[in-house]
Amino acid sequence: MNILIESKRLGTWSPVMASAHVPVDQVTLAVLHGQELALWRNKQGTVQAWENRCPHRGTRFTLGRIIDGELSCGYHGWRFASSGKCTAIPAHPNMTPPKTICANAYSVTERFGMVWVALGTPDEDVPAVGPLADSDRHAVFCRSFTIYRSAEEVSHQVLQRRTDYLAIHGNSILIEENGPAVQSILLFQPMTAEKCVVHLWVSCTKPKPDEAALKRKYIEQFKRLRQEIELRTAA
Repeated sequence: MNILIESKRLGTWSPVMASAHVPVDQVTLAVLHGQELALWRNKQGTVQAWENRCPHRGTRFTLGRIIDGELSCGYHGWRFASSGKCTAIPAHPNMTPPKTICANAYSVTERFGMVWVALGTPDEDVPAVGPLADSDRHAVFCRSFTIYRSAEEVSHQVLQRRTDYLAIHGNSILIEENGPAVQSILLFQPMTAEKCVVHLWVSCTKPKPDEAALKRKYIEQFKRLRQEIELRTAA
């Protein structure tokens, strides 16, 4: 699925998945600004982000599998290297695939435990997320929440209810400022005009925190906040 996207958003980096949720042996689906993405890793473990559409017959790449570090389409088995180029066509094993047969690849990188994607040429570096970038702090990924509201609306509603959050990168990243010991971080992924994912992280100063307790506390806290937002915006 593809939709019209404001040109200013094409070069903007957005988080689409926790790095740990993109394993080396499978293709994972993500959605950014209405565009379906196929996320996968090559032999070196480098993450790839492609349009979720095989150039042959339009089959979703997420129905395929990884073979020897290449993505194999689930329909006719055409294989693609991480460069995006087709390397093999099983129906014609002796044929060298034309160089014009390529997957549509997007800019992708990993930073702060997240996979970040830009649908166009990035106009700047991935935004700095201080509490997650600080090597003296311990970062804990809690959970990703799907909310049937726009990213802009959810971010606005959070800031209305939580004055202890600092907004950066156009309100797409919210960082809790309520003391240095433990900070929660909200990373916004715009899926469509009416749907988003909020990736919840916690950063703390303790070298070995009780991760299970931290996750429980902040997941329940955000669940209540999400419920308030959904009830408020539905009224």
